[in-house]
Amino acid sequence: MNDTEQLVKDALGKLAERTPHPGPTLNALRRKRKRQRNNIFLIATAGVAAVAVLIFAGVIASDRYAPPAGNDAAAALVPGTGQGVVALKYSPHWLPEGFTETLRAANPDGTTARVWATTTTVPQVDAPRIELDSGLDYEGGLAEWQDAVVRGLKARVQVSGTSAVVEWKAQDKLVVQVVGMTDPKETALRVADSVRADSNVTFRAPFKVKDRHANEFKGTSPGDWSARLSPAPVDVTVFSATPDFSGKKTEPVTVRGKQGVVLLDGRAVAVQEGGVWISATSTGDKSVQDLVAAINDVTIAPDLDTGWIGKK
Repeated sequence: MNDTEQLVKDALGKLAERTPHPGPTLNALRRKRKRQRNNIFLIATAGVAAVAVLIFAGVIASDRYAPPAGNDAAAALVPGTGQGVVALKYSPHWLPEGFTETLRAANPDGTTARVWATTTTVPQVDAPRIELDSGLDYEGGLAEWQDAVVRGLKARVQVSGTSAVVEWKAQDKLVVQVVGMTDPKETALRVADSVRADSNVTFRAPFKVKDRHANEFKGTSPGDWSARLSPAPVDVTVFSATPDFSGKKTEPVTVRGKQGVVLLDGRAVAVQEGGVWISATSTGDKSVQDLVAAINDVTIAPDLDTGWIGKK
């Protein structure tokens, strides 16, 4: 995170400062991969900087991992349909006591991430959390890989301190990561063994900017959340918490036909829209007019779904 992003978070009092830290997983949502136009999630837990590319040849996944049927309403929509809905496809059926879901992220190409944390989790990189990812490739890796088995399928596990990564190939490449655990290997393998296909779980983007949908959605409760579209020359966030501008240098600006505020010497603009706030932050040399234009192009989803936040 650069200094500008941190200043914006301070100035807007956004939810991200109060929710469990999702870790570096979502960094890739804020930038484009050099060799691809579509984003992917680059996972790096505390003590496990990255994971080597995994290729399992000749492994046939069990029918128990079968993806949703093509006519299932919750199945993944074809990228480019503009619906902002991506099937998450899989859910764990066992989590340690006290863990609830705090984050969902997805790209139109179907790569996804889900995060569970405890209500007492402190927002820091090595705070306890569990992550389930689908459709990902990995590079690097510091610890030794160990052979493992997940529901009869060839797998491997990597352990570093209080963190562990398990990856295997079902119908999709799947990865379970745990951080901040006293028994990381056992926990990661047990969570992985509990993963099943789930046609009912989806990522529903809470907003879009023109034809680009938000790709990160997180919170601590259904009434306390934020969503973000990144990477882009202008990062756009929609959030439920009322920002605190006290002590901040602000200037008025007209945005979405009403008065908003400019702050951070023109590097951010925010405005209230109904029961939510919208902010835009420059990640380069964008002008206030560019930030206003980005916010003007925001469309809030009419069927905003926050009911999954805080549930196991």
